[in-house]
Amino acid sequence: MRITDRIREFAPDVLITHTDTDPFNTDHPVAHAAVSRARGLAAGAGVPSAFQTVTPPALFLFEPHQPELCNFTPTTFVDITPVIDKKLAAMAEMKAQQYLQTYYAQRADQRGNHARRSSGNQAIRQAEAFQRVTPQVVGSL
Repeated sequence: MRITDRIREFAPDVLITHTDTDPFNTDHPVAHAAVSRARGLAAGAGVPSAFQTVTPPALFLFEPHQPELCNFTPTTFVDITPVIDKKLAAMAEMKAQQYLQTYYAQRADQRGNHARRSSGNQAIRQAEAFQRVTPQVVGSL
């Protein structure tokens, strides 16, 4: 309920969490389940509620270290070219998992290539990938 209360308090447009599968980090699927459930409760689980509710935030999963083992399929790319130096500096502070610094720096370049090819925007150099869980609702295609 604490997560549900925070979602109600902040009423975010977007939530980002772990994938629902991760064979090496058993706490990650637990975090996914908690965030997903809290999102539903905070939004009233699709029905009128006696509790305060928020507009359902879009739910995204961030790319895990081993996406192929975690059922991760990228559906959304975010151009991080303007902030890549800040990301690298932040990752340099992650002393416990230094091996991930090289991995995610290389992944940013790879996803930048995917984003360029998907969008045609040749200015994108680095990107992050996310998997959208909730459907995108549009007026037309």
